[in-house]
This record gives sequence, C-alpha cells and structure tokens, in this order.
Amino acid sequence: MHTTPQQILHIEDAPVSDDNPARDDGTLDYERCARLHNYLVAYGWMARNGKDTPDLDALASEKWFFHEANEVEATRERVDAPLNKFLDLIYDPRPPFFYWIDGFVMEPSDEYFIDENEMEEDKERLVLIYRTIADLGGHNLGVVYDQQLNRVSFPMTTDNMESVEPIDEHEEMWFPLETILTQWIYMTRIGKAVPGLPEELPSGEPPTNRSQFYLWSWLPYCDAQIDSTIAAMERYSATVESRMPPGSLLPISAPLFTSAELDAAAVPQDCFIRSLLTRVKTPRFKFIAPGLEVPHDKEAFARR
Repeated sequence: MHTTPQQILHIEDAPVSDDNPARDDGTLDYERCARLHNYLVAYGWMARNGKDTPDLDALASEKWFFHEANEVEATRERVDAPLNKFLDLIYDPRPPFFYWIDGFVMEPSDEYFIDENEMEEDKERLVLIYRTIADLGGHNLGVVYDQQLNRVSFPMTTDNMESVEPIDEHEEMWFPLETILTQWIYMTRIGKAVPGLPEELPSGEPPTNRSQFYLWSWLPYCDAQIDSTIAAMERYSATVESRMPPGSLLPISAPLFTSAELDAAAVPQDCFIRSLLTRVKTPRFKFIAPGLEVPHDKEAFARR
C-alpha cells in the first residue's frame, strides 16, 4: 500500500502513453495497475469528501469487496497469482468507482463466455473485476479479465458480448488492464468525467446539461475536446491551402462565425458547435470536399 497521500496521487510515470506503453509480454503489470486503481479510488474519495488530499486511514477502512473474509479467500483461490498480488496492493473502492462502474467485484464470469473455458477445473478463465452500474440497464457486466491472456475487455452489458467474443476473433478489443485504467484517468483530467457535481439543481430538478450517475457526471463536451477539434480542423485547412495557388485563396482571417450570426441561426448558447464555430479560423477556400461547402454565406446558413 502507499504510505503517504503524495505517493497515491503521484502517478505521472504510470499512465499508458506512446512514450510509456502498456506491458506487452503477456503478463499482468499488477503494481502499475494497482497505482492507477488507487489513484481513482483516492480521486473519488476526495471529491466525495471535499478534500484536496486523501486520508489513507479512511481509504483503508473502506470495506466493500473485502468485507466478507471467507468470500474473499474463496475468490483468491480461484484467481491466478498476478491477480492476487493486485488484490494485495489496492484500496477497496466505495461505489460508484467511476462513471460507468459501480464497484470492484472479482466474480468468475465463464458463464458469459461459453466457448472460452480453457483453464484448470478449479479456476475460471474469465473474471469480472469491475461491474457496471445497474442504471445502464439489465444484464450489466463490466471489465472482464482473461486469466489466460492477462488482458481485459469492457462489455458494459451482456448485449455487448458479440463485440468481444470469440476472444481469438476479437483480440483488438482486449487490452492490458493499465490501458483501461489510464483511459478513465484521462477522462477525469480533461474534464469529461467529473466527480462531485451536485445531483440536483437549486430548483430540485436533475441537471439537463450532463449525464450523471450518483457521484460521477459525464459532460457532453469539454474544453480539451474543443481545443483538439479546432487544432485538427485548422491543420486540415492549412494542408488544403498549401496546395492551392496563392491567388485563389479568399482574403479571410476571422473566425468562421460570430456569436450574433449563430444567434440568428438559432444555435443554442451552451453547446459544442457554438464553442467550435466561434473560435475556428475560416477556411480560405470554398469547398472542403466535393459537395461539402464552407458556409461563407452566413445568411444562407441561418435560413437553413
């Protein structure tokens, strides 16, 4: 376990990136995964309790999966050594663990993968690590760990099973566990998945500008998504313009639309497209592709 709050929060060398790829030798990187898991546990705890640092004694006292010692021991006997080492290093998350995830369960799951039971008789091949929240609908599933491949997939419900099995035909949908955990942390850092927002407005009504499951909210868009979309569009425009004769480029340097022009077109005030169109540079050409016209005529755009 981590011995200081700083250690649990300092994970900059743990998330998966191009410069820091996931392990690819067919084994579970249980120490790295435990650090990422514990960061999310601490992050949720801080949001729930309004704190800037986690209380490690409080985290250690949470008992959800680990509250029944006999059941935990029975589970440990049915999972392999790397998963047991992972269990030794993690804090038990209070539900909900993340936006889609209710909690940590460690349940045998071969019953959902009829053709994939190739482990020893006393061990299942597939183990459900994190279960999705019931609000997603019936037959919820979650993050499933393959003890043979030491990889995970994320079918949210049993209705999504066709996208992950047969496993040998859907290997692109099975990832190192650290990849899944990194993606969740990335969603918190860009402001897409946010914990701790109020579940009700002052009027008592639920918020309508986001999807919310208890502690966690899923925002329709965030600043990082706007910034990356603008950068991609402007790279595209620059590429097209670089291939055009200089004299054919339109003499334009303003954003594609003003707020007043979007008001005239009845574009909602707080939305992704308004944030994008009032910031992205106007392309200095007329067509993005055959049949796709850049809306230089603002009055015609408003009429549509």
